[in-house]
Amino acid sequence: MDIGSQLRNLLEQEGITQKELAEALNISATTLNGYIQNRRQPDAKTVIRLASYFHTTTDYIYGITTIREPLSSPYNAEEQHLVNIYRGIPEDKKPLYIETGRTFSNFGKKKRP
Repeated sequence: MDIGSQLRNLLEQEGITQKELAEALNISATTLNGYIQNRRQPDAKTVIRLASYFHTTTDYIYGITTIREPLSSPYNAEEQHLVNIYRGIPEDKKPLYIETGRTFSNFGKKKRP
């Protein structure tokens, strides 16, 4: 099985659109459609992000295996969602994301005298 077939299956299983996946991974819908139509191949970093997003392995994305074994994760669903959002942010924006998270995590905490 090829990457395009695997991605089509995953999109169907998860009930999400190509546009939603493209936005979550911070890639263009045209680029994603190229992967799905097997007109282009994602780089290794993108395959890792796809596997992480779908909670599977890169081998499954590449079609090397048909077993969709979820990755063991120390995160609950909300935490994994935040990790996926972070991974989709451009590198130059990640420090702002981290600082915003710190600000929110400190919100409401009492300062000790």
